[in-house]
Amino acid sequence: AGILPIPAALPARADDGKVDLQGEWTTDCLRIGKSDWHGVITRITIRGDRMHAVSQIYARNGCQQPTVQVRYEGTLDGGLKEHDSLLFAHTVTSITMTPNDADVVAHYNGDPKGVGCGLSGWKENTPFNVEGRTCAAANFAGKGDTLFDRAWIDGNRLRFAAFPVEWSNRS
Repeated sequence: AGILPIPAALPARADDGKVDLQGEWTTDCLRIGKSDWHGVITRITIRGDRMHAVSQIYARNGCQQPTVQVRYEGTLDGGLKEHDSLLFAHTVTSITMTPNDADVVAHYNGDPKGVGCGLSGWKENTPFNVEGRTCAAANFAGKGDTLFDRAWIDGNRLRFAAFPVEWSNRS
């Protein structure tokens, strides 16, 4: 899903068969959505067993005009090294979505059962809990759900198989 540069001061390691994804990584502007119309930049921070991610979605694929921010909090549930990758699990503790644009708020409130995640009363710059909800094309995992992923370390870059594009990878 995302390719994330690793800061030189915080290398990820997979010594002795254990997973070590400690550090902070930020994606480039990634194209997402129908016909790659939108853009997203994600920052993932892993400290101890805590995983925190913020994905800022933009109106255009060059990452101009912020429209929606998604925040994820979770705990790492261990993992293992397998060949050239790291397999790991993480459990959702919180997922929120915050519209950053008045047009997005109007769109969400105008279609609460579709893009509005089954919620109403959206407000600009106000986070809403979206755990276990479907919001347009995003199917968010619920609080307490364990998600599985694979990561590859290549020099100073880290790439995930699913996160942060796939928010409900339960197998």
